[in-house]
Amino acid sequence: MKNSNRGIAAASLTLAIAAIVPALGRAADLPVTWGGISLGLPAAALRANLGDPLRVVSFGDSPRIIARYWIPGDNSTYVLVIDERGYVSGFEISTDAPPMAVSTTVPPDPSGVRLGDTMETVKSKHPDFKETTSSGQTALVGKISPTVAAIYAFTADRVQSIEWAAPVKPDLPALPRISLPPGDSPATAILDVQQNESDGVGWEYRFLSFHPCSGDVPWKLQSQALVHANGRSYDRLTVACPATSAQRDFYFDVTSYFGKM
Repeated sequence: MKNSNRGIAAASLTLAIAAIVPALGRAADLPVTWGGISLGLPAAALRANLGDPLRVVSFGDSPRIIARYWIPGDNSTYVLVIDERGYVSGFEISTDAPPMAVSTTVPPDPSGVRLGDTMETVKSKHPDFKETTSSGQTALVGKISPTVAAIYAFTADRVQSIEWAAPVKPDLPALPRISLPPGDSPATAILDVQQNESDGVGWEYRFLSFHPCSGDVPWKLQSQALVHANGRSYDRLTVACPATSAQRDFYFDVTSYFGKM
């Protein structure tokens, strides 16, 4: 499925950055933060500000999982959060479409680099980074500090993805990891924290696209209704699977933007 490609790419970048991170020795004392995502802090705490991710991908027995979040305002731009034993060990800002210009809808990373910046611009900010090529894609790789590393991947000389990572201290206790609720009732609703109805509904349909009903077959919407319970508001999407005739409801908690256009 096409939507899986960025998760696979993120895993590859994580392996590349892991060649730098173990040598750093210890986790950063002062967390590096972008968009409310802080390296080294509990990953499950992101839910309060980011809501639930569109998708969570695990890799066998790996201690890392990857959660995908959408950046509103740009249909193909996402943030992938790397969760290691319940801590944020990295984040990747990426766009599926090769950028043609500098992005003005996505905040710059902590060093001031934006999606769409040229390689010359990134080199001016990180002159010590090394240029590498893997599977036809060029990247700049290096240390931000003794405890933080980064990778900038390019397509046609413009930044298509930015990843920052830091090691998780091995002696820290495991914490709850990022997960997705089943969303089959108001009590287990999927948290949608967009700022307005347009982004919120778009997010819900995007969520369904990342969770096909059978193979790559998407759910087909049958009906949509607003439900109020326990002082909160929920969008109930009733869907059917064209491949199997299965039906189910998805409940999304839309309290954050209910009534906002």
